[in-house]
Amino acid sequence: MNALSRTGAPIWRWGQLLGFNLYWWLAVSEQLIWPLGLLLALHLLCSPTPWRDLRLLPLALLGCALDYGLMVLGLFEFDDGFPSWLALLWLGFALTLAHGLDWLANLPRWQQAVLGGLGGAGSYLIGAKLDAVHLGSEIGGWGIGDGGIILLLIWSFLLPLLVRLRVMLWR
Repeated sequence: MNALSRTGAPIWRWGQLLGFNLYWWLAVSEQLIWPLGLLLALHLLCSPTPWRDLRLLPLALLGCALDYGLMVLGLFEFDDGFPSWLALLWLGFALTLAHGLDWLANLPRWQQAVLGGLGGAGSYLIGAKLDAVHLGSEIGGWGIGDGGIILLLIWSFLLPLLVRLRVMLWR
């Protein structure tokens, strides 16, 4: 058992959740791979369940497949095709579902849906403001409002699904 896990689960969970916010910011605003890889390695070194965490890789693959599909459909576009930083962001998010956001599993599905719709769509809209992703009428005929509503609907279904899959993968 490592030092962080001995100091208490709440400290680890809060630290991991705050760390993911830094991770998200680095991924979306800087789009550099090495700090993300470093933070993922730090997570695995400090996690009370590093081997169990690796079971969450399918969640990251699911997220990447979804985003790739939405990119092909023209909902959003990236400057250089599907970015590596987005794949790493999905991996970080999958790990966060098991630690900093593990409390979501205790919420009713409708609350997970509301949080997913607002948080998921909001993340992409903020990413668009930071020029990490392009949403708008110049891409595939979607307007930023249309894209935001579509992302809200997708994430309203996606977050409860990811939470349920995370619970199943962690058994």
